[in-house]
Amino acid sequence: MKNTLFMRGGFVVIAFTITALAAQASPSVEERLAALEVAFDAMARENAELRKQLGWIGKNAGIVPTPGGKETKLSVGGFLQGQAEFGHASDPRWNGIRDRLFFRRARIYVAGSFAEDFDFKAELDLQGNTLGSGTGQLARANEIYINWHKYSFANLRFGQLKPAFGVEALASDTKLLTIERSLSSDRLADGRNLAFSVAGDLFEKKVGYLAVVANGNGANVSANDNSKFQQSARIAFTPFATATDKLVVGVDGLWAEDAGVSKNDFGFTGNLFTGKREMTGLDAQWTHGRFDLSGERLNGTFKPRNAIPIARVKAAGWHITAAFYIVPNRLQAVYRHEEFDPNSELGGNAIKTDLFGLNYLIKGDDIKLGVNYLNGSIPGSTTDNDRLVTRIQIIF
Repeated sequence: MKNTLFMRGGFVVIAFTITALAAQASPSVEERLAALEVAFDAMARENAELRKQLGWIGKNAGIVPTPGGKETKLSVGGFLQGQAEFGHASDPRWNGIRDRLFFRRARIYVAGSFAEDFDFKAELDLQGNTLGSGTGQLARANEIYINWHKYSFANLRFGQLKPAFGVEALASDTKLLTIERSLSSDRLADGRNLAFSVAGDLFEKKVGYLAVVANGNGANVSANDNSKFQQSARIAFTPFATATDKLVVGVDGLWAEDAGVSKNDFGFTGNLFTGKREMTGLDAQWTHGRFDLSGERLNGTFKPRNAIPIARVKAAGWHITAAFYIVPNRLQAVYRHEEFDPNSELGGNAIKTDLFGLNYLIKGDDIKLGVNYLNGSIPGSTTDNDRLVTRIQIIF
């Protein structure tokens, strides 16, 4: 009997303990209601923020653009680069240009991708993309392509593309350390053409390559000038790349047989070149913490069909550019020395320029201010060759 009473008492104690623990673990009704109120307030705030971002006002829902095709991703973006310039011509690109305000570039694009390893981009330039004194400028196609990216070692691309020549020419307009590219890059490298390219990375991204076959007679021209194609290729080697240190060395070349392609400052009749040309380039870029150092040398051999100004024109140009973040990721100082010789067969015609600049990154490259002071030395010039170039850049 005593054992039975003891067992019954034990069961009662155990049951009471379990009930007490369960009651202690489970929140009360008031606590549950309070938690629900907190969650509801958070959802209400998130909903209000989303409506604000989408532009919904009151009961009127904003219009949300949706893809017209079957793409899995669609984005709209672009950038603006407004400039103010003062002074004289530091190199021939500014000959006859006075103090001015203008938009250097104003671009907008639509880009997207498909689940089947295809992506695309269609970009318009609304300002003509020129340093010259353009008037009546109309929107025109800039970068347009269809890309198949299934394999990292072989991306196939068709569209209006840059040739695989000149690392500075290939760099994005929004990522440059200086406001304008060097004169040698501007004169010896080519702009976009209707082209087909293959690019990829090899050996764990130690080696990258780009090969392009193009019409070769400029952007927004659907006809080929002479039924021959411009060919260009580039190989870049990255011996090391860490969070603070990176070195890239590249070589490239371009080969073309042209008919009336625009090439300034070489002495060709009407600045139009018809004949054969061979271009080669060597470059290196080193990043070490807040310090950047880069250099490039470009060489070109032109063989004009009419032998004007001479049967073979050899041109060369190079630059070395150093940049340092005075304030990390905010204020950057830049120095560049460059030289360009449009005809090495003639002596004393090399153009030399020193550039001193500052970049102020308000929000990275998305909102950036830049100022460059250029001091040029132009053979035969009797005027001051200093120019001040300023820019504001917005990426959206």
